[in-house]
Amino acid sequence: MKLHNIDTKYVLVALFMALGSCVEPFVAETLTFENVLVIDARITDELKQHEVILRRTYPFENSDFEVESNATIQIRDDSGATYNFQETKAGNYQSTSAFAARPDMGYTLSVTTAEGRSYISETVMTPERIAITELKAEIGFDDEDNEGLSVQIKNESANAEPKYFRYEYEETYKIVAPFYNPFEFDVIDSLFFQEEDNDPLDISIKPRVDASQFCYASAKSLDLILRDSEQNVGNAAGKFEIRFLENNDFKIAHRYSILIKQYNLSADSYSYYSTLRDFTSDESVFTDIQPGLLEGNIKAQDPEEIVLGYFEIAAITNERLFFDYVDFYPDRQLPPYIINCELTTAPQLIAFVPHVGPGFVVDESDVVSPLLDGIQAGLIAYHEVNEDYEPPMGDGLVEGLGPFFVKATGCIDCREFGSNVKPDFWID
Repeated sequence: MKLHNIDTKYVLVALFMALGSCVEPFVAETLTFENVLVIDARITDELKQHEVILRRTYPFENSDFEVESNATIQIRDDSGATYNFQETKAGNYQSTSAFAARPDMGYTLSVTTAEGRSYISETVMTPERIAITELKAEIGFDDEDNEGLSVQIKNESANAEPKYFRYEYEETYKIVAPFYNPFEFDVIDSLFFQEEDNDPLDISIKPRVDASQFCYASAKSLDLILRDSEQNVGNAAGKFEIRFLENNDFKIAHRYSILIKQYNLSADSYSYYSTLRDFTSDESVFTDIQPGLLEGNIKAQDPEEIVLGYFEIAAITNERLFFDYVDFYPDRQLPPYIINCELTTAPQLIAFVPHVGPGFVVDESDVVSPLLDGIQAGLIAYHEVNEDYEPPMGDGLVEGLGPFFVKATGCIDCREFGSNVKPDFWID
């Protein structure tokens, strides 16, 4: 793997937006901008409709990437079979039929833009599929000596040749609203401030309709996680850490699941991703590799044109793990909730807010409802009745606590942070 040198007046501006599913893009300051096509084509041995993404680099001053639409994309294998792709949304192309990369078969990618510019990849072979023999979590420590749970993987192959892997994960975790309440606010009449006869503002409670005590949230990995078989040297167990979660991480407070995707790569693919990982680190971009572009296995028909990206064929293995916090820390208090849920002061039902009017005269005619405003803004939810509440007598400023105690909505309704629909794969 090498870097393609260009004039030092150029600085690479946006790197591989199309790879956003596995790595956060790095953006450097623009000195002189060069518009470059980025091709993300990753095919696996899974039987499915595969996707190719076309983007263009963008200058530092822009916040949005530019897509490449109306291109013609094909993949051909050594047997002569051709797989066509069609654009499903701007810059995203999907194969018109499902197919799986076959073992010991070579594949070649060709791309032709709407302007007639052509690009072709080297022929890439499908590597063997490597089984995951163990996926587990255990108590461990990170580089800063923080205690937590280390999610580790182990695999093995029938032959002793070097193996190269890239990993992605998707974690899903259960959220339990700590102050769930089967009742919620019911605003029957909120027109109090709009009617001259001052009809009473009517806020009461009613049974909650939607389930909101248990929810589920998911997040995907963003970093490039790479491994080669040499990393097992000196490690008798052959384990590799995929994810580390500190023991006070909210995500593992209850039940946690992680889906690991293991991509077995060729040596060239691994070298490309290794360089890309170094290239997108703050330490190396401005020192070692600043004056160049990362060269992949795709070439432009015009030898003077630069194209970025890589055509990857990978064998994929998936494995999912579930665990509970109490499995590892049965005697410890659960990690803190995602937000502070301390009891708040009951908002006033009605208040008269004085304002300084013309001639510096205090005007107390502006009527507000802190309780109504909080409910309608979705900031607060019903917690319990304020037994000490005394309804206001006559006109004037309503002092003291309102009729209800409340908490931040997320403390009572978990849908603030996830979905109340249990995933199909979930096992309690």
